Amino acid sequence: MSLATNKLEAFIDEKIPRGNKFKLWLASLKKGEMRVSVAYLYKIYVDGQYLLIKGNRIDQYQPVGGARKYYLGAGPTFRKLLVRPDDNITIDNKSIDDLRIRIPTQNIIKFLDWYETKHDREVCQQREFREELVIPGYLDKDLFATVSTSYLYTVPTYHYSHHFRCWELLYHEVYEPIFSTEQLAALRALKDSEHNELKWVKEDLIMSLGHDRQLGKKPFQIGEHARLLINSNIKLFKN
Repeated sequence: MSLATNKLEAFIDEKIPRGNKFKLWLASLKKGEMRVSVAYLYKIYVDGQYLLIKGNRIDQYQPVGGARKYYLGAGPTFRKLLVRPDDNITIDNKSIDDLRIRIPTQNIIKFLDWYETKHDREVCQQREFREELVIPGYLDKDLFATVSTSYLYTVPTYHYSHHFRCWELLYHEVYEPIFSTEQLAALRALKDSEHNELKWVKEDLIMSLGHDRQLGKKPFQIGEHARLLINSNIKLFKN
């Protein structure tokens, strides 16, 4: 068994769900291309409810967070690995440099190696929190100038996407913010206010993706990846 195969096997044995890891290992041996999307999510949990925000691209409520960014210094590595932007989602000024990419399957191991070095890519979790909650005015910019976070877990999912018509690796990192007493009070005040773009929901509503059993209907859609806030054993897709 080659060194590359050993490295990939070690990676997926640690982070990829058992049902998916063999498929990813096989994919790395074949010619072709796969889609990779890397994102971080905020688990904001206050008084028994999770905070979700309305998505910009899809009509659904989802965790605060989004795709990580890569920096200019990643250019030589990306050119060597034949990485190209994923243009299945419109690339605009906000999404440019997002880690949503296409890569030849035989280069996925080297890409994962690069990502784990943390070189030439975003490593802080402040940007999405600021863009989604502070800049729109939901939270005070001075009080939330910085937010401490605790890393919880990573949930990689390898599956065939019928939407994009390709194999893809979704790499979600989940973080829990550590709020000060003053910040927590501000979040409770936000919870008591009405904002169409924000929803505070309980675990069972997330697990049913928005279907309210008591009402017998789905008042709004919740993104499937919101279930990753519950625990690290959630399987997003079954293939």
